Amino acid sequence: MLSRILAAGQKHLRPSSLFLTAALGLSAHTAQAADTKLTMGTGAKSGYYFAVGSLLCTSFAQGTVGYKCIAKATDGPRENLPKLRRGKFNLVVARSDWAQDALKGAHFFKNKGADTSLHSLFSINSAPLTVIARAGSDIRSVDDLNGKRVNLDGSATHLVQQLPRAANWDTSAFDTYKPNEKNPLRKQLCLGDIDAVAIVVSYPASWIQKTARTCPIQLVSASGRQIDRLVSRSDALSKDTIPANTYKGVASPTKTFGFRATLLSSAKVPEDDVYAFVKSTFENLPQLARNHPALSGLQPSIMIREGLTAPLHPGAVRYYRERGWIK
Repeated sequence: MLSRILAAGQKHLRPSSLFLTAALGLSAHTAQAADTKLTMGTGAKSGYYFAVGSLLCTSFAQGTVGYKCIAKATDGPRENLPKLRRGKFNLVVARSDWAQDALKGAHFFKNKGADTSLHSLFSINSAPLTVIARAGSDIRSVDDLNGKRVNLDGSATHLVQQLPRAANWDTSAFDTYKPNEKNPLRKQLCLGDIDAVAIVVSYPASWIQKTARTCPIQLVSASGRQIDRLVSRSDALSKDTIPANTYKGVASPTKTFGFRATLLSSAKVPEDDVYAFVKSTFENLPQLARNHPALSGLQPSIMIREGLTAPLHPGAVRYYRERGWIK
């Protein structure tokens, strides 16, 4: 009985109704098929990279028809760059020095070999060398650190190793101090147990903000002709200035240098997908900047040139040429 009712129903359907039904079904299928999913490797959930990556992904997916974007919390570049190479991620955030090592197959990536498929999109916030001393100390520049009790963060140590021939800053002259785990590092600095802390970190950094609230601090300048020369010889390094009033009590800007966080992709990721992502980011940059301090003050002229250790992805090149930013 049911089959006869259905057959009768079909018999009395107008041809236009049948066509519309089929067209709607085809349209829904096409729309579903057009949703391209991009996955981005970022960093720890509590860090800058995850927050910025999530913001970029959300903005892209909401403003670009046919795309989904998911930011994944990761262990950072150790996880991001190998997974990008294997096609597990389409986009990743990594610091410029890590990207350079992956491109060349150096340090952590020595056993994996050079990743020639690695491509840059743009750089975002900087991660400069930041040296903190107590306010009123005689440490004004990195040259004043010789013979002082300095706590070196791991990333800072890697950066400092490049300096002995470029500046009068030699770690062998440091009275290197290993922090007492029972007391937070900021308290040891404030109590005078150590003279300075050197760390590579994006600003504003919560650790430094807490230190500035615990005791008066000053930031130490890392600049000069020799450091300029070092920066000019490295694609991974760039000069930077930590703005005045970034931290409580530090009323003047501080010149320094360091790395930049960069967005990277692979030659395996289609040009159209990268183009769409890059276009979305730059066209929404003012709004993005209002939503996270790491994205405030970014300038396209810097983002498309500084800290890019891998060649630009063709999708990024296409957009930058359309804007007249590159030839």
